[in-house]
Amino acid sequence: MAITLILALWLVPLPEDKLNAPQAYRYYDQNKQLLAVLISQDEFFRMHVPLNQVSELFTKTLLLQEDQHYYQHPGINPLAIARAAFDNIINGRIVSGASTITMQLARMLERRERTLIAKAIEAFRAMQLEWRFSKSEILAYYLALAPYGGNIEGLQAAAFAYYAKPASQLSPGEIALLVALPKSPNRYRPDRYPHEAKQQRNQILQNMLKGQLISEDQYQRALAEPVPAQRQRFPNLIPHTAWYLRQQYPNAYVTITTLDENLQRRTQTLLAQHVERLQDQDIHNAAAVIIDNQSREVRAIVGSADYFDQQALGANDGARSVRSPGSTLKPFVYGLAMQAGLISEKTILYDIPINYGGYAPQNYSNQFLGPVTAREALTESLNVVAVNLSKDLGIQQLYELLQKGGVSSLNKPASYYGLPLALGGVEVSLLELTNLYASLANYGDYLPYRLTSNTPKESPINLLSAEASWLTTHILTDVERPDFPQSWQFSRNRPTVAWKTGTSYGHQDAWSLGYNPQYTIGVWVGNFDAKPAKGLAGSKVAGPLLFDLFQGVTQAGTLPWFNKPEHVKQRMVCATCGTLPTVDCQALTREYYIDNLAQAASSVMCDIPQAISYDSRTLTQANSSTPSKFVTQKVFDIWPASMATFLLRHGVPVRKAPAYDTSNMAGQKYYPPKILSPVTGTEYFRRLDRLEESDHGIKLDVAVTNRVRQVSWVMNGKLLSQMDPIDPIIINPPPGQYQLTVIDDVGGKDEVLLVVKDFREVQGENR
Repeated sequence: MAITLILALWLVPLPEDKLNAPQAYRYYDQNKQLLAVLISQDEFFRMHVPLNQVSELFTKTLLLQEDQHYYQHPGINPLAIARAAFDNIINGRIVSGASTITMQLARMLERRERTLIAKAIEAFRAMQLEWRFSKSEILAYYLALAPYGGNIEGLQAAAFAYYAKPASQLSPGEIALLVALPKSPNRYRPDRYPHEAKQQRNQILQNMLKGQLISEDQYQRALAEPVPAQRQRFPNLIPHTAWYLRQQYPNAYVTITTLDENLQRRTQTLLAQHVERLQDQDIHNAAAVIIDNQSREVRAIVGSADYFDQQALGANDGARSVRSPGSTLKPFVYGLAMQAGLISEKTILYDIPINYGGYAPQNYSNQFLGPVTAREALTESLNVVAVNLSKDLGIQQLYELLQKGGVSSLNKPASYYGLPLALGGVEVSLLELTNLYASLANYGDYLPYRLTSNTPKESPINLLSAEASWLTTHILTDVERPDFPQSWQFSRNRPTVAWKTGTSYGHQDAWSLGYNPQYTIGVWVGNFDAKPAKGLAGSKVAGPLLFDLFQGVTQAGTLPWFNKPEHVKQRMVCATCGTLPTVDCQALTREYYIDNLAQAASSVMCDIPQAISYDSRTLTQANSSTPSKFVTQKVFDIWPASMATFLLRHGVPVRKAPAYDTSNMAGQKYYPPKILSPVTGTEYFRRLDRLEESDHGIKLDVAVTNRVRQVSWVMNGKLLSQMDPIDPIIINPPPGQYQLTVIDDVGGKDEVLLVVKDFREVQGENR
């Protein structure tokens, strides 16, 4: 008989897969606080919990009520079976059960009508379970699979569903109800049948008192507790991230994230309040990310103001969606330029119109400022300067930095993005961009962000030198920006932050990124349907939220600022050009610079202020034949051609210096002319079939320095005009190719190839 039973237990396999039914997905913060629960793949809420995390009172109450001899029987209780069989025979139907905890678990694995045959199968399965598992394991499986009404299975899920707390924190009254529920989960559901549920709970409480599991005082207080009137929502503090992690790791039912519950709640609250204030401006959403700089662990991540707001498309994840980052990539252009020795803090750069083969970037203000320091150019986010620096560096430099810095959307060759890359010409996610800024907070070292505790740690990749990163941070710490709301400029408690804003083309996305030694925070504000808004600008709607978040997570003045690297030094430079002064420099300014660069702005001498001797009678340059009593020497600012013309045409006083004397130019700086129009490589089209020839004029425009008085235009070797360079001329050549040359009065020249096509011919080619 025993051998037959053993063979049966062996040959009829136990459905062990059902013991490990799909669980609900649980996501915890770094301190093991539950942040979110997502339903299982078969749409149940099951949350396995280790037996040592279940209160001893619950286990004792369960065994007292359901199976007092649990640790003695082999899965079935013969005495209980005999008693139940006698009762059922007398009544002619099943009125009494003899199910042990193990038999109840067997029934959970294979649901059947309650018949004598079903009981026999359950008894057999119970012995299989006892043969296969320990008593503790069986009890743990029971607590994981017990039905609690609807799609709630298992004690832990029930504790959250009815009491919004883990099973380890249940009170005696709550324990009594959750012990009663599995017996008839639909009939005793407190949210549907509160009277029946209360009766069952009170009966078990009485048994607990009789069994000396609780005191009289605990009993009375438990009786006074109301039963829950409705099911509670499972925690869902990180809906976007929870669904993202479920998709990425479908077999990971329990995930410990790097998030901090307190920071997550604070961020969500501040973000929702901020968006509420923007509703009248037709701005309906925002996202935010907080990264711990030292570990690169994400401490808070909010994908939208309200995940469940369908009208605002709140289920979209603003932290991971890719969008144009506007000007937020510019700090890395400046960092690369400082690292390469092209600029330092006070180097004068030229914010004037440019045109690279038809690409003519404009500033956000639609104005140009002329000569500006590198510091001013970055803090005021000037587009032309950033594009010029990127061209001088080579577009591959910024491209490779972004690739190494984790920008996964950069999936085409550098030539595809070209110069516009410096102005945000690639879509980036807020999460990746925030982590890229965290590299600046770590002296140029990049590490991938970490969102879960089991994410492997990697070795850092250096994107920028420590010196270039510190100098960039030093500039970005200047938050007194002309475009920032005045109410924020004078906030005494505002934390010290290095920060940058950005606005995408068409006012569709507003960004603000900032960091201090502890955290890097990124903010995006906009609409998920890409609807533009007039007031949607980084400085106006994203910057204030950034500082709200910093103020919410750090206290002003409590953190030491970034240490200055050894090779960042201070020096005096000429205020006119931002490089080393000559004897002709009349104003000096102090700047930070990197002193250990092989080639550098650190060794360039200023050549704009120039002392020129001239004849006071004729105001022409003096030469060897000029009597000494008529020789006067003054310092003139001799600007490069493009800058001199820009200043003159924008009403900036530019003192005309004496014209060049080609016989006496020793030691003088000469700047050749620069053709501004037409632009080389650009094709011009004429519509002779519809318009008069005069309507198709092509402007000839040239920039010269303030020592040039006259220029000559030559086309295909034929002189067109000799004229004052300040006035452009118009030409109307027929279709063809033309070599245009401009020659100044010193003999310097510039050339472009002009291509003119008949619009009708081009149309025919395209048919």
